[in-house]
Amino acid sequence: MKARLGTVFALAAALALLTASPALADDPVSLDGAYVIDTAGVLAGDSGDVTDALDSLYDRAGIQLFVVYVDEFTNPSAPIDWADATAEANGLGDDDLLLAVAVSQRQYALSVAADAPVTDAQLDAAEAAIESQLRDDNWGQAAIAGADSLAGDGAAGTGAGTESGTTESSSGGISVLPIVGGAAVVGVGAYVFYRVRRRGNTGAAAGSPVESVSQEELDRRAGSALVELDDALKTSEQELGFAEAQFGAAATTNFAASLKEASAAVAQAFRIRQKLDDSEPETAEQKRAMTIEIIELCERADDLLDAQAAAFDELRKLETNAPAALAETSTLIAKASERLPATESALEALRGRYAPVAIEAVTDNGERARALLASAVADSTAASAAIEAQKSSEAAVGVRTAQAELGQAIQLMDAVDSLATELQSAETQLAATITDTTGDIAAARALPNDATAGALQPAIAAAGAALATAQSATNNPVASLSTLGDANAALETVFVGVRDQQAAFAHAATQLSAALAAAQSRITTTAQFITTRRGGVGATARTRISEADRQFKQALALQTSDPVTALTHARQADQLAASAYDLAQREVSQFSTGSNSGSGMLGGLGGAVGGSGGGDLLGGIIGGLIGGSLGSRSSRPSSGGSWGGGSRSGGFSGGGGRRSSGSSGRGGGGRSRGGRF
Repeated sequence: MKARLGTVFALAAALALLTASPALADDPVSLDGAYVIDTAGVLAGDSGDVTDALDSLYDRAGIQLFVVYVDEFTNPSAPIDWADATAEANGLGDDDLLLAVAVSQRQYALSVAADAPVTDAQLDAAEAAIESQLRDDNWGQAAIAGADSLAGDGAAGTGAGTESGTTESSSGGISVLPIVGGAAVVGVGAYVFYRVRRRGNTGAAAGSPVESVSQEELDRRAGSALVELDDALKTSEQELGFAEAQFGAAATTNFAASLKEASAAVAQAFRIRQKLDDSEPETAEQKRAMTIEIIELCERADDLLDAQAAAFDELRKLETNAPAALAETSTLIAKASERLPATESALEALRGRYAPVAIEAVTDNGERARALLASAVADSTAASAAIEAQKSSEAAVGVRTAQAELGQAIQLMDAVDSLATELQSAETQLAATITDTTGDIAAARALPNDATAGALQPAIAAAGAALATAQSATNNPVASLSTLGDANAALETVFVGVRDQQAAFAHAATQLSAALAAAQSRITTTAQFITTRRGGVGATARTRISEADRQFKQALALQTSDPVTALTHARQADQLAASAYDLAQREVSQFSTGSNSGSGMLGGLGGAVGGSGGGDLLGGIIGGLIGGSLGSRSSRPSSGGSWGGGSRSGGFSGGGGRRSSGSSGRGGGGRSRGGRF
């Protein structure tokens, strides 16, 4: 739970009253990081109760309620419009509500985002509760009633009962404790709970990702965080002395260290802010990064203070129930003391069974646990005496110290039991791993010791050495299991690779003979076809048959050493030869057709033999003769083609797939409501 004192508001309100005269007309105001603004000066002594009610609402329902009291609504003058304008100007989110009251006009409005996590019934109830108090000029109670109603209480106010000099608020309150050392000691609630409550408006990512937050919003958040954290640190520094007087220096050591670290973080944040404010300009990117860093530093400081709050919360509770807590702690100490002999016996058993290095983490756990339990007994005795002397603070510290010592002793004994279980489990797993590794080594040695097994022998040797060590040294099963497991994993990786490679070789070898025979036959047939008809065959077919022959020769060269690659070459040779044959056949057919339609001697020769089917053969011979005498043919048809058609393009337009919104969902009133009272 995160809470904060009303001091921040009280100071802000006091400054406002001292520096400004009452206004008769008020434009939408800037909250400047505050949750309550009272320019009308009507809250007086109710300010603390209002702040407590707002804190309680957030703690119970996660809803932030901001409250503004002014004299009149102007620019705009309509209550709901004025409240919505103030909410939007201050960047309030969906979880944020704003109650605006114009005292002189006797008007009010409750600004609510359209997606606010409250029902209409809650809003109706809150409106009725607020208006009921405003009609009687109960200005502070109106905000308190609205907050309680939104939280689901339906109460008209929190009330601030005072008995025996003690005031309790909904967030834990501030206890006025007895005089210590001649000075009034303020309760731990003051210095522990005076810290920033991040309610969606201090973190860079609160409510929305950093990327979507404007620089203006980041500036606002950074400024608010700096002010609130600086106030929190100053108050914490003042109250640390009181805490030491009440609980002693030993009980406040961690708090003092956290306070020091938090102060350093805030100081760094102020240094960054000074750089942003000096005359040296920063780029937009630098300014954004530096602002986010300020916010992160403030959040870190806040977390440091919060981390200590829980410890002091427990101390404060122990002050009121120290007798019951001491009785429970004493019972647990007795049980732990009864358990200690068994722990010490377990340690002796571990020492006799395992190597010292295997149990070094718990070797002295028994001695340390015995010392801690003795100290816990002593602190419990001191706490009992403090209770009898009605020294509640001393009793609380004593009980808390005894509880911490008891907890550490139990952890030490648990560690012994845990290690014993782990070592037994490691022994079982080691036996299984030894069996598995033995089998893997045998399987690896059974693989053919061919060219593929070059990396296998070193892995077998490493696994064998690890296996021998594990079998001979079982007094450190965790270490043996780790070493043997690594060696076995390495062997398995190499083994699987070699085995798969050998299997692939064997499979390829069975197919290679047939693939070579098919490729050789097709290459021979195609080469003969091209040779006998070379007058009609162009360069492409000749190139392909040449490449087929080269691939075939590579397959022959690799058939023994690398049958997998050889098979690939053989298949490529076969495919190239087939492609060359198809292309050569088409070209010869086209050449023969062109020759039969010619004139003169060549045409006559073609016609004389064309009918008997010898045109292509004669064309090949004559083509060879002409090719030998003329060197080229310019009239031979050519074949080929290309993919055309260009490219296709397309897309979507007309609005895109995103929707963006620049408003908060409050415009025009939305779910906001208000009226006169």
